[in-house]
Parts: sequence; structure tokens; C-alpha cells
Amino acid sequence: MFILVVTGGLGAGKSTASRYFASRGAVVLDLDEIAHRLLEPGSATHARVVEAFGEAILDGHGRVDRARLAAAAFASREAADLLNSIMHPAVFREIGPGLTQIGLLPSPPAVVVLEIPLLVEAPDFLEFADLAVAVVAPEEMRVGRKVAEGMSEGDARARIAVQASDEQRIRIADHVLINASDPSTFRTELEAFWERVIGR
Repeated sequence: MFILVVTGGLGAGKSTASRYFASRGAVVLDLDEIAHRLLEPGSATHARVVEAFGEAILDGHGRVDRARLAAAAFASREAADLLNSIMHPAVFREIGPGLTQIGLLPSPPAVVVLEIPLLVEAPDFLEFADLAVAVVAPEEMRVGRKVAEGMSEGDARARIAVQASDEQRIRIADHVLINASDPSTFRTELEAFWERVIGR
């Protein structure tokens, strides 16, 4: 079972890459979704996040409102680091057993993709990787993509500002995929990467 870690900043196209890899038969584990499950009311992670950011991040049912948490966490680098210090160890503890269970399936997948937005901030996740890929794109293009999806420009820039830079991502990656053009061009690059690197 080959484990491919995919990282990239907001709007870079890491999810597009993961969806393509899924279309080629890979099983994709999105660490953002795992983190969301860990924030269910009653969990230790939920309690720690509420303690750190206050009950203002909760909705009327006591659940963490992702938009409110994002607004609080991306207000400053210090706040982002605080959230990461809570979430990253919790998610890390989930990944190992999850990969073991997948590997024990009667017909385990040949490739498992771990989609990890904040790999630079949580380099321990590289322990799981056979190969790490960084998806990069110019900042203005990334902002434009998120605005087109409905995010405000200010919110997009604030989130990018507290994330690692593409230069940092490139330094820890084994391979770099550039998503700086149209979708068909990026798909062609993904196809070439799969055939040349993963298919091998």
C-alpha cells in the first residue's frame, strides 16, 4: 500500500488533485474531515477547542461552528498556532490506526492519499508518507479561486497570511505540482505525474 501525502495552501488545488487520484483508484483521507469529526460535542478535542476559543464558536446545539472557529483561528498567527497545537496531535493519533485498518482489508487499495493542508505546520505526518506532493499556485490566483467559490477576499487573504508559504511547502515535498493555468492543463499535469511516478 503506497501512501501519498498531498499538501497545498488555500485555493492551490490540492482537493482537485486528490479527486483526480481518487478517480484513478486511490482512497483519499481528508484530514480536515477527520478533524471535523473529532470536534463532535463530548469529545476531549471539542472541550479543548472551546476552552481555547470560547463558547462564541458554538452554534445553538453546542456544536463547533466551522465558520466561527475559522474566523477566530485565522485572526492571527498566534491563534492559528493555538488551534493547530490542539488539532494536529489529535488527528495524528487517528491516522495510524485508520491506515492499519485499511491495510488489513481483504483487498486493500494500492494507493492511499492523505490530504493534509498544513503539512509544514505538522511535519510529523510525513512519517506516514511514501511520497509527499505539494500543489502550488500564485497567491492572486488562489485568492481569485476562493472568491469565485463565495469566500470574501479579505477572508481568503487572512487565511493565506497565517499559513506556510509555497516556498516552505516545496522544501518538504518530494514532488511539486504547479496549478497556475486552466483546469485542463492541471489535469494533464496530474495525469503525467500519475503515470510517471505512481503508476511506476
